[in-house]
Formats: sequence, structure tokens, C-alpha cells
Amino acid sequence: MASMGKDRVQSCWQTVRPPEFPKLDCGCNADAVIVGGGMCGLLCAYELLQKGVRSLVILEADRILSGTTARTAGKITSQHGLIYAALEKGMGPRAAQQYARANEEAVSRFAQIIREEKIDCDFSSCDAYVYSCTQEGAERVKAEAEAAGRLGLGAEFATECGELPFPVKGAVRFPRQARFHPMKFACRLAEILRDRGVKIYEHTPAVALNDNRVLTRAGCVYGKNVLLCSHYPFTNLRGFYFTRIVQSRSYLAALRGVPEISGIYLDCEEAGLSFRSASVGGESLLLLGWGAHQTGHETDVSHYKKLKEKARKLYPVSSVAFCWSAQDCMTDDRIPLIGRYRQFGDRVYVATGFNKWGMTGSMAAAEILSDRITSGKSGTAEVFSPDRVNFKMGAKNFFQTAADATASLLRGYAEVPKGSVAELKDGEGGIAAFAGDKIGAYRGTDGSLHAVRPVCTHLHCPLRWNPEENTWDCPCHGSRFDADGNVLEGPAFLPLEKRGPD
Repeated sequence: MASMGKDRVQSCWQTVRPPEFPKLDCGCNADAVIVGGGMCGLLCAYELLQKGVRSLVILEADRILSGTTARTAGKITSQHGLIYAALEKGMGPRAAQQYARANEEAVSRFAQIIREEKIDCDFSSCDAYVYSCTQEGAERVKAEAEAAGRLGLGAEFATECGELPFPVKGAVRFPRQARFHPMKFACRLAEILRDRGVKIYEHTPAVALNDNRVLTRAGCVYGKNVLLCSHYPFTNLRGFYFTRIVQSRSYLAALRGVPEISGIYLDCEEAGLSFRSASVGGESLLLLGWGAHQTGHETDVSHYKKLKEKARKLYPVSSVAFCWSAQDCMTDDRIPLIGRYRQFGDRVYVATGFNKWGMTGSMAAAEILSDRITSGKSGTAEVFSPDRVNFKMGAKNFFQTAADATASLLRGYAEVPKGSVAELKDGEGGIAAFAGDKIGAYRGTDGSLHAVRPVCTHLHCPLRWNPEENTWDCPCHGSRFDADGNVLEGPAFLPLEKRGPD
């Protein structure tokens, strides 16, 4: 069978394999149950342990660290695009200060854990830059430097970024940021948690939540506290989280034959380029990132091809060692949702919507939620509250998301099949006609047929075929399925129905 879905491409971090854990075989109780075995879930468990919570259970639907953590760029930074000028204007100086404090503390906390636990993860302190190649962008970058300076972040406006392969019009520099190998860090953290008594269960999807009871196929897991850290909340209808989060895809390539750079760099434009060096298996690589589009909103452009073309133009003698995609949850106001999931009571918490900044977002969530659980308060929780109402910053994106979802529904149900199933060529997929119905079909390079009902099992949005990764992607809420209908990305957790010839 042809390689499909998430196994088709591998990030440079995935050469490090996480430890294995058993599948849950019966119900159990704990002081805290954490749903999600990525960076956020592991950090929440670690911080709860540090603050005296001893009985902890982590439930992971697949393998731990198999999702976004393994596909991140590995930047540890409080510099999140041009967020601070927007926060000051949209929510005021107090909210901007809370956001800055939470993320600066997250950067410091990573360094502290790595030092105290002696974790070998290629951690390196560095400067972080957001740059612009246009004069208009340089003005926005300068405003960001001024806002960040008012918040005590030590930011400076720069007119040059000498390590980049092109000139810039301006950049904002944040000192004392960092980069690391996320899988080396997270895999060692999982081992530490295991050795200190945390129960971690893999291949154990949570399928329902009834206040403090998490239902799995092996039984009910009761927690005095429940933390939903599963990237996109597996239960999201209460609280209308599905209307507040859009999933976005971006693309990265690890390049050989490129001089090492000391800083980490990001274009101020959403679909611009990012740069950082990394050591992988003793080899120095440059991570080049590009592209950002809503999941399921594919075009005829091959993102991988376009990224490789950019790499060849910028670094003619380079070669591509790894190439992969990442998926991120974006909130309408670009601030994570961290706090109580009030629709399920006072002891259920959620952490999601890290907006491409999952490393510091995960650490900030771990600090906030562990403080809330153990002491009842947190000094930075207010700005991240899931209950916030912020029309000034989020209205435009909220209405755009609603319009996109409606258009996707109409387009999907009106889509005309490309032809009959019999006409599909090897390696081709899409909507096809079969027995008077429309089905989703992919013919493998070996001639095998994979046919499903192309309707998302989350909220029944018509799916779109992604020919670059041979997946079915939901344009409404970002769920992804392989060609056989198995779930690759939530919020859906049920597979697609099988359709077509037996």
C-alpha cells in the first residue's frame, strides 16, 4: 500500500522516538486527569507534580508526542509576531502586560527545567527577530518594538538582519529567547514523569466528558480535576469552541549545506519566511518555514514544491534533508484559551489555541492551570480566560471564519465528481461517482482503492482531498483523515464511513 497521511512526511525531530506506554485496560481515578500527551499535557503533569499533586493520569489517543509537538519549529520565545501593539490597542496595557509576563516566565521556566533536570536537548539562548522587507511593514515592526519596550521586554528596533540572505527594511529584536530540540526535551520529560509515578496511557482516546468523568473505550476515568490539553478540544460543542478556533497549516524544510545562524527570524507577514538553525543527529541544518493557509483550503499550488523553490533561490548549494507540514489552532483574537471550561463545572480546564506559539503557550498553560488547581489563582490568567469577550480584536476573524464555514458547506455539497471510480489513475484522489452517489476515493500507486464517505464526523462538513499529503481535510474546523478514513487531526475522533466497491 502506498504511504499515506502523517507517515508520508517526517520532521527532523522525529528521528528521536518517544518511550512507549500501555493502553488503558480499565477505569481508574486520579487527582488530575490530563487528556492529551503532547507538550502541553506533559508540562501540565510536571508542574502539578512540582506543586504537590501526586495522583496523575495522562490519556493519549495515539502515541505521545505524535502530533503538533513533533512538527514544531522548536522556538522558545515571547515574541509572537506583532502581538503586543495589537494587545495594547485592543485590550489595553494590563492585558498586554499579563501576556508578556506569562510568556517571558515560560521562556525562563524552560531554561530552569532543562538545567535542574539535566535534559540534553540542544537548548541555546539566542535573539529573536520579526522582520519586514517592506517600508509599510517596517513601520508596523517599529510600533511593535515600541509597545514591547513599554512592557519591559527589552525589545529594540533594528535596521539590519545580517544573517538573512536578503536585506530588510526593519526588525524588532527580542533578547534572551531560545531554541531547542523539542522531541529530545519532551521524550526525556515523559521518562521523568513515568519514573515519578505518573500513569501515561497511549492508544486510549477520550470519547466523551461528563463533568469530571472522562469516558474511554476501556472505561471511565474520574479526576478531581480534568485538563483538556489535546491540541483541539475533543469535546468542543459546549462553549462553542468550534466557532472560535481555526486550524492553519504551514510548511517547513530542513536544509543541508547552509551556514549556521545564531538568531531565530520570522517575517511579519503571515505567509512569510522563518529561519532558525538546528542540530539534528550531529548535523547542522537550517529550518526554513513558509506558508500559512486554513486547513482544507487547498489550491493548485504545491506548497512543498514552492518551499523547495524558495530554498534553492535563497541557498543555491543547499539540499533538502527533511520536509514536513505543521497544523496550529488559531483563535479569533490570536490569544490562547487557557482556563476553566465552565460548561463542565469548576474543575474542568482547557488549554488550546496557541496560534503557532505552542512551546511558550504550553508552558504558560501549565503554569496557569497548575496554579489554579493548587492555589485557586494565577497572576496572568485573566488575559487567557476562555470566557473573555473581545470583539475589538476578534470580531473580524470571527465573522470571516463563519463566512468561510458556510461557503465550504455550500461548495462541498455542490461539488461535481471528477469522474467515476474506474477512471481514477494510480496516485490520484478526489470526489468520484459510484453507483449514483458521490464518494471520496484514492487509488494508491499500487492500484489499490481506498474509498470513504467524504463528510467529516465532527459536524458533517464536506471534506476536501489534499493531494500533497493524500488526506481528506475539513475546511470548516480542520479535522484530517487518511485515505482509509482514519483520524489524523481532531476535533473529529470517529473515522470516516467506508464506501465504494467491496
